[in-house]
Amino acid sequence: MKKEKGHCNEKQMSFDDFFINNFKSKLDDLSLNLLETGTGKPLILYTTLLDEDDEYGEQELAIINENYVVIQVITFGGFVPMAVQHQRVFTFEEFSIWVFKRSASLFLQCLSTIEDALVSINR
Repeated sequence: MKKEKGHCNEKQMSFDDFFINNFKSKLDDLSLNLLETGTGKPLILYTTLLDEDDEYGEQELAIINENYVVIQVITFGGFVPMAVQHQRVFTFEEFSIWVFKRSASLFLQCLSTIEDALVSINR
């Protein structure tokens, strides 16, 4: 089969697609395991401090539950009571693509957290 420059065969998959699909598969596995353990406890995938000064801070928190990954930006300190400033809800597929495009180090951090959680659940 002849390949045209810039075009891939339908059966070929880019490395990016492979990583994203593998990540999504691990999210699916983790979700099923969380459901089967019956704890009902969501798992924190990552936390990131976005902004901080002496009296005020903003933190981003990503949590996986049975069906979704929820990202919340939480403010704390100062004269403002602790509050969720905004929240995004992703399907596992959406989150896999989003985190991959956002940051390689954040993607790897989430992947490590997922793998560690799967190992500890399956013991």
